[in-house]
Amino acid sequence: MPQVLDRQAVQDWLRGQRVAAARLEAERASLLLSLTSRRALEAYLELCRLGLGATSKAPSLVLLAMRRALRRLEEGKKG
Repeated sequence: MPQVLDRQAVQDWLRGQRVAAARLEAERASLLLSLTSRRALEAYLELCRLGLGATSKAPSLVLLAMRRALRRLEEGKKG
């Protein structure tokens, strides 16, 4: 039996998510502003180094699994 969402609870949750996102953004900005130019450059170069191998042309395993599941659903509707 499907549950009915409590509108007020959803709105409260969403408001909490917005507050958390704003807090994280403020903390991130504060951290970045506190970096020395040397430390900022080191962080930037490290991020570049870590990101080099992340651009794969092959689809992710999750995407492949989703495609298989959708194909099985379509085959089930036809048969």
